[in-house]
Amino acid sequence: MKKTFVLIFAAVTFSLAVKAQTFHVPENYVLKEKADYAKYEEDVIKGIDWLQDTPWALEEQKRMETNAFLLKWMQGNPAVNIEINSSVAKMTDKNPPLLITFMGGYTKYALQNKTGFNKDKANLAGVKAVIDKYVLETDHKNNSLLNKLVKIDKEGKLSNWIESDFYKTK
Repeated sequence: MKKTFVLIFAAVTFSLAVKAQTFHVPENYVLKEKADYAKYEEDVIKGIDWLQDTPWALEEQKRMETNAFLLKWMQGNPAVNIEINSSVAKMTDKNPPLLITFMGGYTKYALQNKTGFNKDKANLAGVKAVIDKYVLETDHKNNSLLNKLVKIDKEGKLSNWIESDFYKTK
């Protein structure tokens, strides 16, 4: 049993190390014209995936550079408009890195579904990314809403929650 755990741990660690090496923050990027944003879409998706897969405690400098790149791209991109409502604020208030996680999930959905974009599904992708990251991070601060959403997601009812409760302001 102990041997199996060690092998699984080694495989996961190796997998994370390989993924960490596959993304490089673009250097000297320029984001002024609409076309500037389009040419970085692949880098944006890779950066989102890298943040999602890399634990908070690893590669702090690269995390800060990736966050800065993604935030600049998301804020200036005319094609992706993310709304942060009270539900998102409640999910991320105790764990601020989860805000970029939500924005990343939303953005990734938007980029991969340009022709069939659906705001509910984009918000669902953002919330799902937050749930997955919350579960992955062992040093997260407890959040009662996220604990509830983890259960709802396991029951396969997360899209119902998006439709019924996500947009309610409380």
